[in-house]
Amino acid sequence: MPVDLIEDLSATAERVRRATVQVEGGGRRGGSGVIWRTDGLVVTNAHVARGTGGRIRLWDGRLVRATVAARDSQLDLALLQADSGDLPAAVIGDSDALRAGQIVLAVGSPYGHAGAVTVGVIHANGGGRWVQADLRLAPGNSGGPLADAEGRVIGINTMVMRGLALAIPSNLVARFVERRGRPARRLGVTVQPVNTPGFGLLIVELEAGSAAERSGLQVGDVLTGAQGRPFEAPFDLTLLLEAGVESSLRLDVLRGGRQVSVELAFELPAVGAEVG
Repeated sequence: MPVDLIEDLSATAERVRRATVQVEGGGRRGGSGVIWRTDGLVVTNAHVARGTGGRIRLWDGRLVRATVAARDSQLDLALLQADSGDLPAAVIGDSDALRAGQIVLAVGSPYGHAGAVTVGVIHANGGGRWVQADLRLAPGNSGGPLADAEGRVIGINTMVMRGLALAIPSNLVARFVERRGRPARRLGVTVQPVNTPGFGLLIVELEAGSAAERSGLQVGDVLTGAQGRPFEAPFDLTLLLEAGVESSLRLDVLRGGRQVSVELAFELPAVGAEVG
């Protein structure tokens, strides 16, 4: 690897490290987080931020108390509010612009070693749900940043699957942050992907009293799209629900071989409630 590239990556890693925190609390091993805003708003995984709060360790070693401001267990994202301001926030990148082969780096606290850095490449951009990277993650990296070669955070590291690191894309995280105080819409269905001959989501279970049940959706219905746009991947429905805060939504449904439209009306949960 050229010396100039190594030096550039080293400088980039240092900038990302300053915007990375170690999340402690609850007697667990903990994980990592990303300073999303200078006022102390930190993004991490929901499975890292358990309970109502804990402490975060900043890049300079300071310990700061933090409370859980929001949590979405379905997306595995949480917001922490640190009892400190004027913090070095991360620069957020556009995860939709990622391409396979791009150099990326992850920062976190594997096995409790704060600020550890690992470098790899983008393996695939998983249709808005996952960024897949060929790099090494370990326990303690969860909730930390995946950044591009210029130091822009393009994902939140979450898990390892089949040897690849999976990160929640920054654009999805940004929508989660934007709706802070405006809970996500919840449909109340269990679905499985099917070919219809296009792509669809077969409803296999309805939750009693949910928006889906109130709207007249039925087990056996196939959700093929929304607002006139077809679904193309299993996570399209969740992305759609996360992206909006409107109290209604029109779904395209295949029922008994006929295409119909169903209008849903949501009863949004109380502010601060956990979703998922």
